[in-house]
Amino acid sequence: MADVPRYNRRSGGAGRDKSERREAAERYAAEAARSERLLALEQSRKGRRLKPPETDALVVVDHVSKVYVPSPPWMRLLLRSSIRRPVVALEDFSLDVQPGQILAVVGPNGAGKSTLFRVLTGLTTPTSGRAYVCGLDVTQKSHEVRRLIGFAPADEKTLLLRNTCRENLVFHGQLQGIPKRRLMRRVNETLDFVGLGNAADRVGIALSSGMKARLQLARALLHRPQVLILDEPTSAVDPVAAYELLELIKQVVKDQNAAALISSHRLEEIEALHNDVVLLDEGLIKYRGNLDTLRSIWEEPRLEITFHAELECLRAYNQLQRIPEVEVVGVEGTTLTLATSIGLGKLFALANGEMSGVQSIQELKLPLRELLAKILIDKADQPVQA
Repeated sequence: MADVPRYNRRSGGAGRDKSERREAAERYAAEAARSERLLALEQSRKGRRLKPPETDALVVVDHVSKVYVPSPPWMRLLLRSSIRRPVVALEDFSLDVQPGQILAVVGPNGAGKSTLFRVLTGLTTPTSGRAYVCGLDVTQKSHEVRRLIGFAPADEKTLLLRNTCRENLVFHGQLQGIPKRRLMRRVNETLDFVGLGNAADRVGIALSSGMKARLQLARALLHRPQVLILDEPTSAVDPVAAYELLELIKQVVKDQNAAALISSHRLEEIEALHNDVVLLDEGLIKYRGNLDTLRSIWEEPRLEITFHAELECLRAYNQLQRIPEVEVVGVEGTTLTLATSIGLGKLFALANGEMSGVQSIQELKLPLRELLAKILIDKADQPVQA
């Protein structure tokens, strides 16, 4: 009796399951080669004395790579680590942030945003490369660097929720070495600035999500840092409170001529900042520059065409979908949405008279979320620089 191939329900067949295993093995080999190359690069650089770069930038990241190497088997149980192979979190990453600049760091989960922030705050040592804050090496002088940085993590675990807002800031101020004669005045000023003056004596557990986010920001601002590193500062607040927090951050950066790095999944907030953006994916910079330049490179103009009647819209749809230069994004009632780079005159000519019933034409802007997804998915292996 002939052997019957076993089919995998999830993959849909033995042949497909085999090809998936082959692709997984190839990805594993590529990742291993990538991590080995970065580890070898760091070994070749050991022993060299590198001087800080001569620049006015408050934050400098110079060809930083970070590879997480799996722990020995006997240690994994204690660390509860799921890493079984080297993971490249950052690869040859470089950037600088000038005084008075806000840099938004954007990317999907696992892109390397948190690793970048951990490197800059001295919580993680880079595998290769160097990072500097105010001219100080974050690896060699991490203690001094932390006094120059205001860091707000994404979660509230670092807050003392059984203590009041004032007590949280007093404790943090003592850790930062603020003299006692100035500490209480600084605490009250900071609480008033972030809008927590009336809740200074309320315990953390009784605060709303928005108030906890304000307390996180207050703690980051207390010691008048030159650099702000804010990991999703508005993730737990409503849109109105998020807008107010971003306005506070912009005011601090402007008044103190500080530098700020902000990560966020709320793309409309990043767009509202009107500052530079770094787009990260798998530890690589896919884009660095302003959003207007990004749109000019990647965005294909969209047109929303409204017809007098649905039949006229349908006739135009049937004609336009045959044109290679035109992508029909959607049809709803008497409205037709197109993505095309050709001019209106040529569009009407190619329609062969099927657009005679047009009532109005409006140019649309591609949502930032769709624009970034297009870059990450369609051109994942081609970094774009401004």
